[in-house]
Amino acid sequence: MLKQSVAELYTSNNPTADEWIDWAYPNHVLVVANLAEKIAKTHEANIELVVAGALLHDIADAVIARSTLGHEKESLVIAERLLQESGYDSETTRFILHEIIAPHSCRDVLPTTLEGKVMATADGAAHFVTDFYPIFCWRHYGPKDDYQIFRDWVTEKIEKHFTKKLFFEDVKEEIRPRYEAVKLLFANRPA
Repeated sequence: MLKQSVAELYTSNNPTADEWIDWAYPNHVLVVANLAEKIAKTHEANIELVVAGALLHDIADAVIARSTLGHEKESLVIAERLLQESGYDSETTRFILHEIIAPHSCRDVLPTTLEGKVMATADGAAHFVTDFYPIFCWRHYGPKDDYQIFRDWVTEKIEKHFTKKLFFEDVKEEIRPRYEAVKLLFANRPA
């Protein structure tokens, strides 16, 4: 039921949804969910909880732009509603929200649970196995008038995703060739 509710929200053509939504659902959200399931199996985490978190981790994108103040909080509000509507009890809902979804970006706080680490790793890995960097970063954060500033920002993001979000060495080694390739894509070129 949760997967269906998430799909309906992402594909509802909401006029206030983030501009990357058409690409994001099939090429990011579902990729993260698939990677989360695979990593959870390998590392013996709770697959159901990790996949639920993966499906919901960017859910506010379906209704508001990323640049909207309170985007992350809105994701948690929407996620809580969808989890409750899908029959998750309050303790499980709280765990998914605060231990899996909230720390997945590794920005303000790092995940401390196995399931949170699986989610962060799946999200970070998804950035390397899709065309996330050229599409998402340019659309959302790149100063469109200065490629050098954008490239420096993306290079920093690439490093963060590889060094801070990938909690499992087996995943890190699997992703390493893609990480190296993406770094080359944004590398300084001789004049």
